[in-house]
Amino acid sequence: MNKTTLIKNACAIVSCDANDTVYYDSDILIQGPKIIQIGKDIKETADETIDASGKFVYPGLVNTHHHFFQTFVRNLVTVDYPNISVIDWINEIYEIFKYMDEDAIYYSSLSAMADLIKHGSTTAFDHQYCYPRAAGKHLVDRQMDAADLLGMRYHAGRGANTLPKSEGSTVPDEMVETTDEFLQDCERLIDKYHDPKPYSMRQIIVSPCQPINCYKETFIESISLARDKGVYLHTHLGEGENDPMFERWGKRTLEWCEDIGFIGPDVWYAHGWGVTLVAYKVMANTKTGLSHCPAPATRGGLAIIDMPGMMIT
Repeated sequence: MNKTTLIKNACAIVSCDANDTVYYDSDILIQGPKIIQIGKDIKETADETIDASGKFVYPGLVNTHHHFFQTFVRNLVTVDYPNISVIDWINEIYEIFKYMDEDAIYYSSLSAMADLIKHGSTTAFDHQYCYPRAAGKHLVDRQMDAADLLGMRYHAGRGANTLPKSEGSTVPDEMVETTDEFLQDCERLIDKYHDPKPYSMRQIIVSPCQPINCYKETFIESISLARDKGVYLHTHLGEGENDPMFERWGKRTLEWCEDIGFIGPDVWYAHGWGVTLVAYKVMANTKTGLSHCPAPATRGGLAIIDMPGMMIT
């Protein structure tokens, strides 16, 4: 039998339901991970009762895109100076990240998760595409260790860059994997960690880093694996890469993804500030998600994405 918890006398309970209901001077009855009842003066006996008088209760925040491995270069003036483009910034930081190892991934993930929890996040997705050859393949495993230690619900994006710098990517050779290496480790992680059940604490997302830094086959095979295994797909899109994508493929990134099928209700993208108004409709019609990441846009002097416009679409 799951433990029951009764939160009593909350000043306000913010539900974030479809109607944005706020329950004033109310209680919450919880059994295990599930909310059983919200209302005034709940009479049920619980294993634990918490007095929330004078307090607000709200759902834990959900972080839908992060790079934990970047934690220790945040705000370093040597690499994080104003008005640098994302592509130029990536070129600089990759020269640092090619030296990452398992311990660096573990402690940077632990620090990032602790910071998220401190500020109200209970669920996090991290796009872990940093795989230096010397670091091995168990970097997501170390992130799972960190999540277990802190009790955070963790969705791990197993990413990769597969296109060598000599063929037009921005990735040092030390961080490039083959498509087969990437897919094999995705399958290993899914079989070991992925839990699709309601309230699960661990999930794996197949997350090739971005089209500009991967072979086309990497994305096509990612789609096949993810849909065979019933897991989600994720990548960077509309992050300043549209011009080189057009030079390489004769089309913008979203159109490229649409053509190969990397789109739909089991897909969400990160950033999207290069997505056009017309493309908003494509995403809406296919029920494709987007993680809004304003900080990199402001650092690069770019416009903040038109969230109200996306809602109207």
